[in-house]
Amino acid sequence: MKLEKLILEYENDFFNKDFCDVKGNLDMRIHDEFFEIGKSGQIFYKDSIIGFLNNLDSDRDIEIIDFKVKDLRGGLLIANYISNEKELGINALRTSIWMKEEGEWKLLFHQGTITELESY
Repeated sequence: MKLEKLILEYENDFFNKDFCDVKGNLDMRIHDEFFEIGKSGQIFYKDSIIGFLNNLDSDRDIEIIDFKVKDLRGGLLIANYISNEKELGINALRTSIWMKEEGEWKLLFHQGTITELESY
């Protein structure tokens, strides 16, 4: 599978209740040193994100737009996209850094910034 397609699938998994209901899925996919700067400006760490995702009531209706992946160096890449939270009418610029560890891609960092952009 092409790397960009794989990482897009991984990003979409975080919007899927069935995936997030299994703590092992999240623990495997999220790096132990993960942190996120949320669209609220608040900082979150692995345990709090797993707690949030593991308690979703339903799938999150979020569309990924203009998804791009760039290899920073072997085993480290950056993904950029716009998320459209349809129910809330919110678009956010998103950046994720993924690190390959023991043969698996793990989310190391994520940031969301609210924007009016629909593409970039």
